[in-house]
Amino acid sequence: MTTVTLLLLARVLHILGGVIWAGSMFALSFAIIPIGTRHADEGAGRWTALATRKLGPASGIAALITVLSGMYLFATLHDGDTSTGGIVLATGAAAAVLSFLVGVLIGRPAGMKMAKLQGAASKSAGDLAELASLGRRAAVSSRVSGILLGLAVLSMAMFRYAPALAG
Repeated sequence: MTTVTLLLLARVLHILGGVIWAGSMFALSFAIIPIGTRHADEGAGRWTALATRKLGPASGIAALITVLSGMYLFATLHDGDTSTGGIVLATGAAAAVLSFLVGVLIGRPAGMKMAKLQGAASKSAGDLAELASLGRRAAVSSRVSGILLGLAVLSMAMFRYAPALAG
């Protein structure tokens, strides 16, 4: 496979993965999880769990593909780039990696534990308190991850134009 073919494949994977990751992350962070939290007493927790069970893995796989292809593209095309555009791109890449880490290290474990507790036939008062705590942790990590991912998307959309904007 030629270098151009590899670059094209990496770019396609990066863009498609990024669209899926960002789209599902924004839907989870700013719509599904807040609705589930706000209407938990009305049974929205079950709906939220069903939605996150589908979107979570898709988002995680897309995130991994996006980060790995982005690392390849950055190393191949922008290694050592200290221009204004390169700095904007590196900042966006760092925000994307941080978003990924927040999701993997905080959001996913909280969600997995919530799913396990929600699946239990009977819940003690301690289980309900832990579910509430885990829900808050998942919601905050989702928002933080979503904001970081938004910064990454904006940085990557603007890095080519950064020199012109800088003056």
